[in-house]
Amino acid sequence: MGTTGMAIIIAYVVVMLGIGYWAMRKTKSVGDFFLGGRQIGPWMSAFAYGTTYFSAVLFIGYAGKLGWGFGLHTMWIVVGNAFIGTLAAWWILAAPDP
Repeated sequence: MGTTGMAIIIAYVVVMLGIGYWAMRKTKSVGDFFLGGRQIGPWMSAFAYGTTYFSAVLFIGYAGKLGWGFGLHTMWIVVGNAFIGTLAAWWILAAPDP
C-alpha cells in the first residue's frame, strides 16, 4: 500500500473517530443511543431497518439460494419481500408515538 492509500485510511479513521466523539457528546440516555431520542423520523427509521434487514439477507444468501436452487423465476419472492418489508418498516416500526 502506497503513501496515498495510507493517508486515505488515516483520514477515514480520524473522521470516523470525530463523528463518534460528536455523537457520544449528544447521547444523554439509552433512548438517545438506541432510538435517536425519537427524533429521526419514519424515513430514517425505515432506511435503518431496511439496510439492516437486507444486509442480513445478503449474508444469509436468501436471494442467491432461491435463484440458484430453484431458478430465476423465484426472484419475484425477493422483490415482494423487499417492498413488503420496507412498507412494514414505515407502517409498523416507524409509527409515531401515541
